Amino acid sequence: MATSDSEEKQLLQSREATVSAAEDSSCNWAVILGTLLAIGALVSLFVVIFSAFVTLWLWPILGVLLLVGHGLLLFAVAGSQTTLATPAKLSAAALCLEVLCYVFLVPTYLFRSFIVPWWWWNASVILFVLPALILLWVTIRQSLCGTTVEKCSAGGLVVISLVILLVGALLLVAGNFSPTRLLMTLPSSRLVEEIQTIRDYVQMSSAKLDATVGYEICDMATSECSMKKFVGWTVELSGGATACLDGDFAFVVYPGDPGRLLFHLHGGGACWNWMTFLLGKCTKQATTRPTGILNVTNPNNPFYNWTLVDVPYCSGDVFSGATENFWIMPQQTASAWKSQAGYANVNAILDWVKVQFAGAVPALRTLSKFVVAGESAGSLGVQLWATNLLRRLESHYEPENTILIGDSFVGTTPGDMDLLQRQVMEFWGVCQSGVVPEELEPKCTPDRLVMTDFPETTMQLFPSVRYMMISSKFDQVQMAFGDLVIHYDYLWTVLWKGRDSIPHFTTKTFYEQLSGYLLVYSAYKQFSAYLVGAKQHTYTIWPLFFIRSTTPAGPSDDCSSPDVGERLLDWLSPYSEEKAPYQCYNTEEDAPNWTAHYCDYQLPWQVGRCEPSN
Repeated sequence: MATSDSEEKQLLQSREATVSAAEDSSCNWAVILGTLLAIGALVSLFVVIFSAFVTLWLWPILGVLLLVGHGLLLFAVAGSQTTLATPAKLSAAALCLEVLCYVFLVPTYLFRSFIVPWWWWNASVILFVLPALILLWVTIRQSLCGTTVEKCSAGGLVVISLVILLVGALLLVAGNFSPTRLLMTLPSSRLVEEIQTIRDYVQMSSAKLDATVGYEICDMATSECSMKKFVGWTVELSGGATACLDGDFAFVVYPGDPGRLLFHLHGGGACWNWMTFLLGKCTKQATTRPTGILNVTNPNNPFYNWTLVDVPYCSGDVFSGATENFWIMPQQTASAWKSQAGYANVNAILDWVKVQFAGAVPALRTLSKFVVAGESAGSLGVQLWATNLLRRLESHYEPENTILIGDSFVGTTPGDMDLLQRQVMEFWGVCQSGVVPEELEPKCTPDRLVMTDFPETTMQLFPSVRYMMISSKFDQVQMAFGDLVIHYDYLWTVLWKGRDSIPHFTTKTFYEQLSGYLLVYSAYKQFSAYLVGAKQHTYTIWPLFFIRSTTPAGPSDDCSSPDVGERLLDWLSPYSEEKAPYQCYNTEEDAPNWTAHYCDYQLPWQVGRCEPSN
């Protein structure tokens, strides 16, 4: 009998061990899958933050991976007979907090018109940080005192806690601190210097002029806003499909001579992913500053008393995009969806300008002088829009008295990597927006469209329209933006192998590429270029005395000698009947190292004469 009881007890223990082993084995798939999903969530987060071009579906996928992964890990330990009750309950509570946080975030993603209050994001930060701290404590308990399954699941829970901590920290930093200022606290490096260079330029471009407060305002939603009724500087609220990354879009008009029109596109950086947006690499609001050639009320300006249509830049897409991005900016009370509507902004203004030529007594008459100018991003905007713009206003201007001016951006990329140009344009939806002229549409499919195609097409179709470009030989902002695109696209290579492992600009390589672009355009008789021996970015919107003192020898050169070349302000004059000459200082020197004194001998440089100031 005793033997029988002993055998029965051994059999029972054997069955319990078998059941326990089976339970452990049955939970392994959930641990493995949950951990893999947690790792997938971490990878998705890094892609969202660091990838050069992010597709929108990654945002909800990140949340699904995180929640399902956590749920599977919780399920894995729930079947264990020796599960630590308190850690398991806390893990479940953490999951509930994560679900609640995503309930907070889902409306911001699903409803594009939802205006998210700033406190919403700070509440989300709390809902992210709390479960992260809870899970860290749970993993410590399970690692020390838990079953095999619980110990196995601890790794996945650590990854999940890391993901939600990073998301919470990202929302906290983006909502309450300046990411750029934090970045500037890092040890000095070429990349940090380039980001600072871009930031400084964008901040300068975004500066508002207090005088605009006194401008008249016309809302196109409630009025025809005819220029005939304008008596001075007027801000026009365009409405409709127009939009800025932050706030409403508007443009500025000065009603001068109805037969002379200056149509100007402002600069202000570019954004092609969430991090460039957060780091302030593009102007987000419609601002304007009537300085430089825009100061049409100054008699010293060659555009004095011209009618001015000044187009602010606030879409981050060089006036060409037609897309929306889920780019949260938590310090704002605004929608998390940001419109890159550069095409719609310019299109609405051109529709309005065309109407000004209509009627028995039009506000504008056939233009005896017509100039389309832009600086930085506006220079690229001029290049992208020129063909369509000239077609839209055809018969309203005299081609031989029409000039296109691109100031300080030609679209160079380190290593001539045209693929990146195409990727940026694809991200903005350039081929779908309507800005691409019909002659170039075949290059959209397959993807072969590059920036040089646009000016070449314009010059082929409009041989009487003059095309002028200005640039510094070593433009620090153009170099910085080119490098930034490359760094984002090769970020992991940079982190593992260093910056020298990828193409990037040096003063030598930038000057070479710039000259190469100009050489392509020099095949067209109406083209001319003006190179300044400097790092300066943009010239035409600086004060008039600065533009006048600039020569190819440098900014503020102010005719240091008669052979330095023409003054920039004189070169820009729209009243010269002859094409502006190619200007570059020290054209006779042939230095193969591309020093500041070298001008590519293949380009038709002319020795200009510099007239001293009166």
